[in-house]
Parts: sequence; structure tokens; C-alpha cells
Amino acid sequence: MNIADTSFVVVDTETTGTSASNNRIIEIGAVRIVGDEIVDEFSQLIHPGQLIPSYITRLTQITNGMVYGMPKAEEVLPVFTEFLGDSILVAHNLSFDMGFLNAELHRAGQPAIDNTSLCTLRLARRLLKGLRSKGLTSLAAFYGIHIKGRHRALGDALATARVLIRFLNQLADEKDMRRTEDLIKFQFTSYAPKKGTRKRLVELRDTCVPNIPAKPGVYLFKGKRDQVIYVGKAKSLNSRVRSYFTSIEAHSSHTRKLIEHIQAIEWKEMDSELEALIEESRLIKELKPRYNRAQKKYRNRPFIRLSVQETFPAATLTSYIVEDGAEYFGPLGSKRQGAIVLDLINRFFLLRECGESTFNKGEKCLYMDIRRCPAPCIEGISPDDYGEEVARVRDFLIGAELGDILERLQVDMVSASVEMDYELAASYRDMSELVSALMARQECIASPVLQHNAVVVDRSVDDGNWRLLFIRHGRLLETVVVPARPTGLYRPEVSEAIHRSFLHEHEGQIRYFKAEIEEVRLLAHWLYVHREKAVKIDYKADDLLEDFEQVVWNELQ
Repeated sequence: MNIADTSFVVVDTETTGTSASNNRIIEIGAVRIVGDEIVDEFSQLIHPGQLIPSYITRLTQITNGMVYGMPKAEEVLPVFTEFLGDSILVAHNLSFDMGFLNAELHRAGQPAIDNTSLCTLRLARRLLKGLRSKGLTSLAAFYGIHIKGRHRALGDALATARVLIRFLNQLADEKDMRRTEDLIKFQFTSYAPKKGTRKRLVELRDTCVPNIPAKPGVYLFKGKRDQVIYVGKAKSLNSRVRSYFTSIEAHSSHTRKLIEHIQAIEWKEMDSELEALIEESRLIKELKPRYNRAQKKYRNRPFIRLSVQETFPAATLTSYIVEDGAEYFGPLGSKRQGAIVLDLINRFFLLRECGESTFNKGEKCLYMDIRRCPAPCIEGISPDDYGEEVARVRDFLIGAELGDILERLQVDMVSASVEMDYELAASYRDMSELVSALMARQECIASPVLQHNAVVVDRSVDDGNWRLLFIRHGRLLETVVVPARPTGLYRPEVSEAIHRSFLHEHEGQIRYFKAEIEEVRLLAHWLYVHREKAVKIDYKADDLLEDFEQVVWNELQ
């Protein structure tokens, strides 16, 4: 069939998030193109059956009130599929919209869409290689297309349709492309590397890659003048590096540009993936390679500081750790997350919120009047009773006491929904989800940072070996590699590592600033991600090393 006679339906969806399995569609917009004209439109808001997050509302301007009373997806999709008919389905980043449409159809017990499809993002990557960004906003700006209603489904569908018309005209002029079958094939054509690139890549793949070991570590890609242009980490260095040199056309444009500039490869073996993760982060911040997009700077990641060295402790936020007798919990992802957690502590637990100068005055204050403080400054609560409240806060911060708080947040969310205050209900929902996620990570540590001493038996690497990760004061101290279920021959090696790690106290006062805090964060994240295959055995200050060693060895058996 000729392109000029083909019916294209360009679709866009707005959703409550990015996961087709967990999130829902809140709006569908579509337009029909025949030839180079838009001949029909479709637009419908959808009740998602879940609250719309505040960040989605800020992006789309679609509120919970707007979808209240609107039809659900199972009612809208049959109408949309009738509109679609036998047309070719088009979208910008097609996999996203198609994923959501088919997920909603599956939940409704309806067949998936199996129309021939076309992705304008794929076309953009092939037709506009020099354009830095291939997003819809960039394409519209490039072609001078005004988007009326950006981040609304019909507005984005109309803009995508006009971009598609430009692409079809370009293909007709430059490649004399007239048939629909050729257009559909064109979106999957390979990216041709620059002249001379293929030979160098073949040499690297055939002469260098075979020498790279199948072990954890970091790899460095170098460009001209021996400059490091990319740093990465891997469980298996060989498999990861090899993947860059196979199916090059399937990589993103950013990765293809990186591959074109690789002149040499270096690598560094590590004993564990966690060591590689930490080393990767350090090298990226030190070298700032051109093609690494993330991790180039240290971020301020706050901790909750519980001043347990005082008779009446308070909870505050801090961006560093010092060995001052206080307990530090975290790190949290951002100051905003830290503020939310601190607000929850002050709302649900009776700790003083005032500073030292106010506390030492021993006078009544606003916090006591609104019953958010037990007034220890005027002997309103005994140190023992206050200590019990501190213990509850500590349990909350290690993820052990969440039930009551989550239940109260749920009640508040339902109450706000009944009152049709959907924005407030969404804020309670977001707060509940944030706390659940943060505390689940803290539960993997189950102690303040400076008291986080443990041996982790890591069974996540399938190479016949286990890794013993020795953690001291919240940081990785060393890794010992042993065969899976080691024999008694390895017991002296394990024993020596335990004594090296825990027998002697550290020298000098502990001070954790940005670099050390990044290690603490990476360790906490790694423990959470590998919680199913990594067994953590905590070491307490009063444990006998011989008894602790026996516990570790029993786990290895």
C-alpha cells in the first residue's frame, strides 16, 4: 500500500506513573492522518481507580477532581480500539504507550492491540542524527510546531502527528520512499558507524575483550590522548564489556556515540560487585568522564541524628557524621525526604523539638501547648519514660515500628478522600509510600550507621564462590572470597578476617563527609537490592569473637 493512501492513528497517553503494571491511564488522545492531513480526533479523560500523584498533576495539570466521575479504562478502550480500526498505530516512544494500552486491555479481559505500529522516536533517531535530543519538545521546536496543551494527550498526539507528516515528506524527498511496507522496515534499520569505526571495534572485540576476566570489577573506556571517557562496573567484566560490541545498532544513540570514540579499554578486578560499585562511584567523581551522565558530583544526603548522649534527646537533620555519641540513621535521598521523616517523628512521637538554648531556659513553649512535646525542660516527663519514647523512635528509624504510623496515614488519606480533598489525600499517600520504601531499606541495616558492624554472606554471583563482606561502622572494610560451602581449610582465613575487622577499635575519631557518606549510601542500597541472596550477620560490641566466628561459619555450612 502507498503511504499516501494509508491511515495512521497517532496516540498519546497520560498516566499516573511509568509502570504499566502498577500505574494507570488517565487520558487518551489520538488523531487520524490520511495522506498529509489530520482527518479525525479522539480524546477522553479516564478515571484511573487510584489517586493521581502530585508530580503528575504538576506535569499534566490533570487533577483528581477532573477524572472524578469519568469512565474507567474498560469502558473507554473499546471505543478507542474502534476508532483505531485497522490503521497503523503511531506514537512517540511507542513501547510506553503500547505497554499501557495493552496492560489496561489485559486487566479488562480484552485482546491486546496487534495493529502494525510505527514509532516516531525511532524515525527521529534515523532521520535527525545530528539533533541532540529526540524528545517531542525538541522535535516540535526544530520544525517550528506549536504544541497547544503540552503533556495533555490530545495536544501531544497532534504535535506527534505533525512531526510524522514532516518525516513522511522527508522520506519521500530524500529516499523516494512511497510504500508503507518500506516505512515500517525503515524504523528498524541499523545505525551505520562512522568510516573507520568498524575496523577499530572489530580489533577491540577480537584482541582485547577475550583477555578481560569474567570477574567483578570496573572498566574504563579511553578515547583519544588516553583520556578516560566512560567508567562502568560489572559483576562479570567480560560479559559487560562484550555487550558493547554486539548488536551495536540496538544501543541508544548516547551509547553508540560512546562506542564510536573508544580507542582502548582498561579494567580493574575487584573481589565483589559491591567493591566495584564503590570504586566506580569514586572514579566517576574523580575523572568526570565525558559519557558518564550520573554520579559526577557528591550530593548532600541528610541523616536523622538522635542525640542519645543527652538525657532528653532530640531528633534533627544533619549532612555529616561525627563520632559524638549521637546515633545517625540514613542516609536519606534528599533534604525533602529528610524533612518528611523528621516531620513524622515530631508528629507521631513525643520528643522535644526545641533547640538547646530554648530547652535550657526551662520555660513553656508552643510545642508543649499543642501537645507535641512532653515538656522535659519543666519536669513534665521522667528520663525513664522519655527514654521509652526514644526507643520507639529508634525502632521506627530502623524500620521495626511502622504499623501504627502507616495505619494513621491511611486513615488520614481515606478521610481526605471522603472530603474530596484529593490533593491532601495524595500527599498522605505519597508520604506513606515514601516512608514504607525508606524504612524497608533501613530494615536491611537495622542499626545506626556507626553501630553497623556485620559480616554479609553474598551468594548473588553464580561463579561457584561466595563473598564475605566485612562491614565496620557502616562502610565496607574488606571482602573475602571463599568457595560455596567452604571446607574447614578456609576456616583460618575467615577467622583472621573477623579478627582484623572487629578485634581492634579504629584509630582517631570517625568523621564521615561526602565521600564516606556516598560509601554508606551505596552499601545500604546494595544490601536492599540483594536482600534475598545476601545474609547479614550482625556483630555487637559485647559479642565474643570466637562465638561470632562460630555463627558465621555455621552460616557458611
